[in-house]
Amino acid sequence: MPGSQRRYPLRNAAPREAERLGSLQSLHDASTIRHLGRLGVGEGWHCAELGAGAGSIARWLADTVGATGSVTAIDSDVALLDDLAERPNATVVEGDLMTMAFGTARFDLVHSRSVLMHVEDPDAVVRRVVPALRAGGAVLFEEVDGLPAQRAAAEGELPEPFAAVLLPIAATWTWARGLAVRLESLGLVDVTDDVREDPLVGASAAAAFWVQTLDTVRPLVTDTAHMASLGRGVVDDGAFDDMIALLSDPDFAVPFTARHRVSGRRPATGG
Repeated sequence: MPGSQRRYPLRNAAPREAERLGSLQSLHDASTIRHLGRLGVGEGWHCAELGAGAGSIARWLADTVGATGSVTAIDSDVALLDDLAERPNATVVEGDLMTMAFGTARFDLVHSRSVLMHVEDPDAVVRRVVPALRAGGAVLFEEVDGLPAQRAAAEGELPEPFAAVLLPIAATWTWARGLAVRLESLGLVDVTDDVREDPLVGASAAAAFWVQTLDTVRPLVTDTAHMASLGRGVVDDGAFDDMIALLSDPDFAVPFTARHRVSGRRPATGG
């Protein structure tokens, strides 16, 4: 991954990544589309999708805004977006969110999902996105907070494999909890933060997604040199095996994440 997004280790072009992202889409697309509908996304809107991934939401946007609208799908790895690039109302951009220019008054909507939480300075990205909104334009940022897992850890309620493997990941997800306040400080109005806590339950669709994710990151987080470069210790292979076993157990359930779906609008001219 180019530039400052290098700390996010997964590559869309990697084997099985399309399958993993497909699982993520199946978990969250319906909710995302409901929130986009609430914002009024429709014919003629000009939209930016930050971190388009496998492209399901960018494709939905392209279908929804029609020939008079447009979608700019941005990702550091656009390997899964070839078909989208062929659409006349879509533009696919490969680049680093931390360094690219978004322009001024270009978009009616800017959306991200589980993306900004992974960049080096998400606040810097948001500060550059807001001026790219047209008057009355909206943002919808869907980002994850690991507070429920951290809270459960403080109360001593977590199984050891979860504490060893997934808690250190969840503990890095802190940015989303202050996002609504940041948007208000940048002058956005009608700011809402729809927060839903999602427990992690074994033998569920979410558990299957995490099995895929752990299989993908396992070579990295068990590698001493890689983890040392991040200032963290390696995770034991045995803990991975135990965590994957828990994810297959329907009796396993722990507090895990809170998903923040934060929206706001740039004030209309004269408003």
